[in-house]
Amino acid sequence: MSEDDTGDRLRAQVAALRAGEALGRSQGLDRLLQFLLDCSIEGRTPKELEIADQVFGRSAGSADQDSSVRVHIHRLRRKLDEYYAGVGAGEAERLVMPKGGYRLMLEPMTAAADPVAPSSSPVASRRGYALAAVGVLLLLVLVGSGSWWLARRPDAGLRTVRASAAWAPAIANGSRVSLIVGDYYIFGERDANGDIHQLVRRFDINSPQDLDGLIAAHPERSGVDVDLGLDYLPVGVGNALRVVTPVVRSDGYAPIGNLVVPVSRLSPEQLKLVNIVYLGYLSGLGTLRDPVFSGSRFAIGGSYDEIVDRRTGRSYMAGTHLDRNDQTPSREYALISCFPGLTGNWITVIAGTRDAALMQAADYATRPDGLAAATRSITPGTAFEALLSVDSLRNVGLSAQLVTLAPRRAVDWSGKPAQRFPDEFHEPPAQALGG
Repeated sequence: MSEDDTGDRLRAQVAALRAGEALGRSQGLDRLLQFLLDCSIEGRTPKELEIADQVFGRSAGSADQDSSVRVHIHRLRRKLDEYYAGVGAGEAERLVMPKGGYRLMLEPMTAAADPVAPSSSPVASRRGYALAAVGVLLLLVLVGSGSWWLARRPDAGLRTVRASAAWAPAIANGSRVSLIVGDYYIFGERDANGDIHQLVRRFDINSPQDLDGLIAAHPERSGVDVDLGLDYLPVGVGNALRVVTPVVRSDGYAPIGNLVVPVSRLSPEQLKLVNIVYLGYLSGLGTLRDPVFSGSRFAIGGSYDEIVDRRTGRSYMAGTHLDRNDQTPSREYALISCFPGLTGNWITVIAGTRDAALMQAADYATRPDGLAAATRSITPGTAFEALLSVDSLRNVGLSAQLVTLAPRRAVDWSGKPAQRFPDEFHEPPAQALGG
């Protein structure tokens, strides 16, 4: 075939990708795809430096030039795979970007590849989320008031997720759901002039009452450590709320529940009477820590960046805090735990070591081909837990893999601590390895 014919076929595939909304609303991916298309038609393979400059406007001296290109290339390859596994499964040929080079090529669709129904594919799922965003009010997470928005009716993929073992017990029969977010208490420290010169976060000080206890034990801190009435939420919580919100709403347009509650304000009544979905760090579980780990095969290690499988003795150490994470991918971990509460209510916990792990876990838990597919054989109402491994670059999640999916024991609601938790972050032992 002529070069002109190849160029026309490349353009046709790119046009089909855009028509199928395979890239979502990502302008960066769209610019990257167009640039690679132009280069491929010209018969040349661009260098990473050229892509960084021409597509993303980053100079050769920019610290994040290399990583930004690699992250976007990884995402584009994944979007291509998702499109041709779903909406584009009927195409005669497909776009590929062979490893080791940044150039678009065409190859025949293999007859052995089983087309995935659009309603259950990742692309269809994400298209459903995009449609669900039309006409929706801006999500405002107001700590204390807990305002949140709702989307349109779910597509078939979202209905599959909502019927899965992780979500069905929480939203059955229009049950009330509270979204619990892992917040952190911070206090101020005065300098010699009496001015607040820094904010302090200690993992053993989680409330004004804890601060009072600290000052009582160390009277010299009186007047130095000051309650400012401040809490903060990790960045990953906002993204997790965005993808989880469409799942925990009613089949109509009215909400199942209308509460976004910081875990620091989670009352015993809420813990008993409503269905709960927790989104946050493992270190931010607060009063949910003991219920989560009392029936779990997992334990927190020397810091909240380490998860230990008590059954096998294996340690899973997140690497984000050990490496700069701006040149090579690091490994993080997330725990998804689903179990009945004290009164038969349902508790779903999605917790990560850091932002990337939390965001990827929320994405995995709300995709038809993610947790819903993995738990297809689990009867809704059965307690289970899943450990996820997450690759991240510059604190952006690249992918999530299921490490372990297993039943979990019932919660010991006696109030006895399930294990000793770290008071604050510690440097992990040198021999601890990620999995």
